[in-house]
Amino acid sequence: MFEKADPLVREIYKITLNMPQKYQFSSGDQLRRSSLSVVLNIVEGGARKSFKEKRQFMNIAFGSLKETKYLIYFVHQLALIDNSKYENLMLRINELARIMYSILYKNSENKE
Repeated sequence: MFEKADPLVREIYKITLNMPQKYQFSSGDQLRRSSLSVVLNIVEGGARKSFKEKRQFMNIAFGSLKETKYLIYFVHQLALIDNSKYENLMLRINELARIMYSILYKNSENKE
């Protein structure tokens, strides 16, 4: 999962740093923080010993991914990213969301 999230976050960072300056410190900053939160919570959760703790961090990462997804949509609507970049990011975000959802909800029934 980290292997999917890490390159995604780096790409989002590059995109936001190329936004017009008036957006870099509002939408761009929020997008950088939400996307970085995904990876950081995956990493921190992976370092925890109990499934309950891992799941807590995964829940936070999943919420941050949903926030990131909306912000990508938002900046696309403002024409700050083009259609092909938007579609590519959404495909990658949705793929990561499916993986996270599977871990959170399909596999958790056997662990609680």
